[in-house]
This record gives sequence, structure tokens and C-alpha cells, in this order.
Amino acid sequence: MKRFKIIVSSSALTDVKEAAQWYHSQQKGLGKKFKEDIKLAISSIALNPFFASVKYENIRTVSCKHFPYSIHFEIDKPAKTVRITAVFHFNRKPFWLKDSGTI
Repeated sequence: MKRFKIIVSSSALTDVKEAAQWYHSQQKGLGKKFKEDIKLAISSIALNPFFASVKYENIRTVSCKHFPYSIHFEIDKPAKTVRITAVFHFNRKPFWLKDSGTI
């Protein structure tokens, strides 16, 4: 199976950068381990993005193995691309709930 091309949104890159900086501030080297965990999850997505179920609208999510984060992405099957839209901590209120009166 051909790998899907990964496209990462600027907001998802910011999510990862901020989280890695926070982890590094907690313990030297932990930010690097966080980034490695993100890369591992993205590699799994690139090999077969369809293993993740759709969570809302057209967005699928994959959890990291060691850190409490999920990667949110959408697939463009004809173009064989995956667009990563966000990287969220499990306890962070997602953008689609921020403006609603729920949760």
C-alpha cells in the first residue's frame, strides 16, 4: 500500500510546538519524547489512515501511545493525502465545543 502524503496545518504545528515546550519545561528531554510520540502516530496514519474511525463530520482521530494527545485529521482519498488539522490534549476543550454551551 502506498503511503499517504501528510500535510500539517499551521495550527496543528503550533499545538505540537507549545506542548513540546511545556513538556521540556517540566523535564529536560521530555519535549523530544513527546515529538517522537507524535511522529510515531503520524507514521501510522501515513501507512493506513483508514484504521481510525470518523469522530465528527469528516475528521478522524488517533491517540498517541505514550502521551495524552490525539491527532485530528481528514483524508483526501483521490489525492492520497492526509491533512492534520489539530493535536489536542485529552483534557483540552476542542475548538468545535468552545463556542457551544455544552460541556
